[in-house]
Amino acid sequence: MAFLPGLTSFIFGDPPPPPAAPDYAGAAKAQGAANVETARASAKLSNPNVYSPYGTQLISYDGDVPTIRQTLTPEAQKTLEAQQTLQGNLARLGGTAYTNAFDALSKPFSFGGPQVQTQFNQGNALQNAPTAGQYGLAQGGLNAPNLSSQLDLSNVAKMPVNAGMTAQEAIMRRLEPSLARQRTSTETQLINQGLRPGTEAYDNAARILGEQENDLRSQAALQGLNLDIGANQQGFSQALQGGQFANAADLAQFGAGMQSQQAANQAIAQNYGQGMTSAQAQNATEAQRYNQALQGAQFGNTAQQQAMAQALTQRQLPINEISALMSQSQIQNPQFGAYQGQNIAPPPIANATAQQGAYNQNLYNQQVGTYNANLEGLYNLGGSAVRASDIRLKSNIKRLGTHKSGLGIYEYDIFGRHEVGVMAQEALVLRPDVVLHHPAGFLMVDYGRL
Repeated sequence: MAFLPGLTSFIFGDPPPPPAAPDYAGAAKAQGAANVETARASAKLSNPNVYSPYGTQLISYDGDVPTIRQTLTPEAQKTLEAQQTLQGNLARLGGTAYTNAFDALSKPFSFGGPQVQTQFNQGNALQNAPTAGQYGLAQGGLNAPNLSSQLDLSNVAKMPVNAGMTAQEAIMRRLEPSLARQRTSTETQLINQGLRPGTEAYDNAARILGEQENDLRSQAALQGLNLDIGANQQGFSQALQGGQFANAADLAQFGAGMQSQQAANQAIAQNYGQGMTSAQAQNATEAQRYNQALQGAQFGNTAQQQAMAQALTQRQLPINEISALMSQSQIQNPQFGAYQGQNIAPPPIANATAQQGAYNQNLYNQQVGTYNANLEGLYNLGGSAVRASDIRLKSNIKRLGTHKSGLGIYEYDIFGRHEVGVMAQEALVLRPDVVLHHPAGFLMVDYGRL
């Protein structure tokens, strides 16, 4: 920053000095001394003298070394001596029990009880399921009837192939003579009326006659054809009914044979089921015998295990007597409070020193930040409409001319930049309305208003 010498200190004052480094070594020594004093106070507070119905417990210190003295009351002292006497008697009795146990253990263990059963009568062999050969095989292989698939149409009237066959032929043979006679009569009648062949009237009459003959022939042919079709259908129906009747008879016969075979098969299945039931009943009996024999063997083994347990108990009895004698009636001293090693938390001198150093450093950082922020604000004002124009901030000042308001116009250096502007001290006299006061104490000029 191209400030004038001492300008920053003039405006903002000197930067805050850094805090002194904490005396960590001194804090550590002070912390150690505080810990020792705390331990001494904690030991004295945690281990008071005890006065109880059984006696007293007094604590004294030789420097930092504690000494505990426990003294029983006369009654408690007598009880302790009686317990010690009893303990001696039990020890002597334990020696006798040891002799008995040594005698029992010096001999090998011998068990004369029943032996474990590993075999038993398992009964007869189980019956297998009966085979179908014992009762016969199911009947099968019926011969299915040969059903009719084609009809015998030899006696059925055939359909006419050409005109004049069957019923149509009979009708036409009867119709043709009648038509010939009618034609001869008509021709004779026309000639008698004076009409000759070739004339228009004769030809018209002949044409009408021919049309009537054709109509009669068509009707006769159609009638004969219908009669032939009806006869053919009747014969086909009769043949079809005959075939269906034969097939129905064959199917009835096949059904009767099937029912007979099914009855035979059911009888065989019933006999097989009875044989299966008998075999299952036999197997159930054998299984019951097997279970009874198994239970008998298990009962014998249980009795053998009980006898073994009794023998082992007799052998272990002397050892248990020794254990009981050695574990009972132990000497019990009166119980006093044990020496306590509780600690009182020492004053956190070292931690407080570190925290104070951290606080001082944080406060210093805040002060430096504020100082730098003011200095940064001073820089930023240089490019805004409100600009720092205090003559105390400028250097290399040279007058260039005069503003219309009477203010001098100068060029100068400020904040490391070369600028042109006015002096705030002159504006404070001629145009006080454009002069502003910065919180840091220097003057600014609102060039937008100027």
